[in-house]
Amino acid sequence: MTSLHYDEALVVLNAPPDLEEPVVDWLLAREESTGFTSFPVFGHSTRHDDLNSAEQVSGRQRRQQFQIQIRADAVDAFLDDARTAFGTAGVHFWVLPIVAGGRLIHGSGNSE
Repeated sequence: MTSLHYDEALVVLNAPPDLEEPVVDWLLAREESTGFTSFPVFGHSTRHDDLNSAEQVSGRQRRQQFQIQIRADAVDAFLDDARTAFGTAGVHFWVLPIVAGGRLIHGSGNSE
């Protein structure tokens, strides 16, 4: 990976639906993040080698997406561990810098 110039990153994993529970369990055991978001998505691609017949006709493949906010300096180790755990399962990933983030708190007297 290239040198990172931000403090926090969003790691996005798109996994086959049958990996939902294993990935959830794996993420819950990680120390890089205090939580993550997951939801069903569809993957679209011009590559059809991983698609079954119905997916080729519809032009999409069901996936489960996970979004994990972690320290930028932990991304490489996180991805290395993910490769070890799921490297043969067809999981696609990308990493985005987080420019800002936090909780929305209304009023001046509230704190986290």
